[in-house]
Amino acid sequence: MIRIVEVLLALLIVFVLAVVVGLVLPSHGHIERTVEVSSPVRQVFDSVDTFRRYPQWSGLRNFDPNVRMTLSGPESGPGAKVSWTSTSPKIGDGSLEITSTVPDDKVMIAVDNQWAGENKVYTVSLHPSANGKTLKITVAYDVDYGWNLMSRYAGLYINGDPAAVIQSSLNNLSAMLAGFPNVDYKEQQIDVVDVAARPVFLVATKAKRTLDDVAEATDAAMKQIDAAMKKAGVTAAGPRMTITTNWGDEDYAFSVAVPVSAPTFTLDKQEYTIETPVRPAAAESDETENAEPKVLHTGDKDENGMLVVDGNVRAALWYQGKALVTEYTGSPAALPVIRLNQKAYAETHGYHYSEVGLGRYWDELVSEDAAQGEETYKVYLPITQ
Repeated sequence: MIRIVEVLLALLIVFVLAVVVGLVLPSHGHIERTVEVSSPVRQVFDSVDTFRRYPQWSGLRNFDPNVRMTLSGPESGPGAKVSWTSTSPKIGDGSLEITSTVPDDKVMIAVDNQWAGENKVYTVSLHPSANGKTLKITVAYDVDYGWNLMSRYAGLYINGDPAAVIQSSLNNLSAMLAGFPNVDYKEQQIDVVDVAARPVFLVATKAKRTLDDVAEATDAAMKQIDAAMKKAGVTAAGPRMTITTNWGDEDYAFSVAVPVSAPTFTLDKQEYTIETPVRPAAAESDETENAEPKVLHTGDKDENGMLVVDGNVRAALWYQGKALVTEYTGSPAALPVIRLNQKAYAETHGYHYSEVGLGRYWDELVSEDAAQGEETYKVYLPITQ
């Protein structure tokens, strides 16, 4: 009997000590992890102000590659939310929701998961260096344990799973940012718009990467298009378009296009309909691949699925869908940088683009009579969401 009393007394003492220790443990937990990158601050802010790229850089995948994520709410800013489910006991189920933001400075994210405590919050802070060449991304994790002694004890392990997930996420985010074009689009207004399909006449061409050579090739293509439009009985129905095929080290491959007034035209008493081009299946045999080039006539489809109009002139129903668009006034020499800005914007916002077929960049000359170097262009990049 005395031994039982001693055991009970020992357990009571242990319990009292546990309670006393628990009462002096912190009621709040806080940790921080930091990584340094060389990306512009706007790129970093836009990348963490949305969850569209979160499945790629989330540290959760380091613990469970099969974790399933679902996005909800707006695409970015307060209310944007990602939820996940996982069979891994380290991750479980949970969600993150952006609660507030300060552009180019801070993003607050509410955390709802199985970690101990209440009022769990991530604070992502951006700290540009004095020389502006690098940027520190700091993620702080804060949690309240209150009077829950079990949670206070669990807080002793805040440098375990919470810290590991944060550090993994930062490492993945840094690696992802390194793959983006290193351009600062902060001063460039870029919008998402819906583009309606338009019938166009176009000519594919190529020139050295000089303004004079590109202008000369463009003029030559426009003469062919003007002649074909007159012959087909259609007129221009929009500004001249330049569709980028390949911006090489020395040469620029592109197509000059003009929207036309009707989706059908008549040549030699034969009516033709302009359709969305469908690229034919690639030849499977060497014999076919090495065959002599086919002589194309009006009404034929070329290797890109475009309708042959006359000579080098083709017709196609040009892109329909969502696109990034920005307006630029100045020398056309800066257009490649504008296109890089759009590509970086698409990357940070999680938009997909292809740069082939109808997914290629194009720009429209919307101020044809402007002085040289003061032209206004609208630049488009087709995207999918």
